[in-house]
Amino acid sequence: MSLVARQVAYTYPGANGAQVGPLDLEVRPGAVTALVGPSGSGKSTLTRLLAGLLAASAGEVRCDDEPVRAGGRLSGHTALLTQHPLAAADPRMRLGDAIQLAARLRGRQVDAVALAEEVGLDGSVLDRLPREVSGGQLQRLLLARALAQGPRYLLADEATAHLDPITSTAIADALRRRAADGLGILLVTHDHALAASLAEHRYALDAGGRTLSA
Repeated sequence: MSLVARQVAYTYPGANGAQVGPLDLEVRPGAVTALVGPSGSGKSTLTRLLAGLLAASAGEVRCDDEPVRAGGRLSGHTALLTQHPLAAADPRMRLGDAIQLAARLRGRQVDAVALAEEVGLDGSVLDRLPREVSGGQLQRLLLARALAQGPRYLLADEATAHLDPITSTAIADALRRRAADGLGILLVTHDHALAASLAEHRYALDAGGRTLSA
């Protein structure tokens, strides 16, 4: 049981044949798997293929031996945490409501205060709008929102990029604890030190998006 890409490739529209892959990658339950590579190497594209947000040009993605269908929305088994918290948050929705909504859409009920505390925040921030908290606080709350969905696999795409050390540590600690509880995590990063400290398995993508080495 795992989230697997098998000979997956993606050709960018109108990009003179620019392509990511073909590549093989596996995200295992109960472990952090790192995908490292320079900016522009296709890490985010591969992440979106795994999430079912893009359709592969070749190959297949399977989640616990079920095919992941690209339909412009996340597979029910995965949650995505991006590096752009303001773009990912509804500016009109209070943060606690956003966490509860994410859970309800997956048929779940959660304790939003407990989730906020899990990522190192006081529950009082849940009454605020995205513009009323710092970027680091918002990113931690978006991690809480992702966890509220009860995913089997969390795809964290540069989730600690441009954040202060305290916030980065809080996110890394939360990911480590959740992996120990059985969550499969893909840590997408260009930070090799972070990957070495968190991940049990690592893949490296080259600048051309063609070579993936384990």
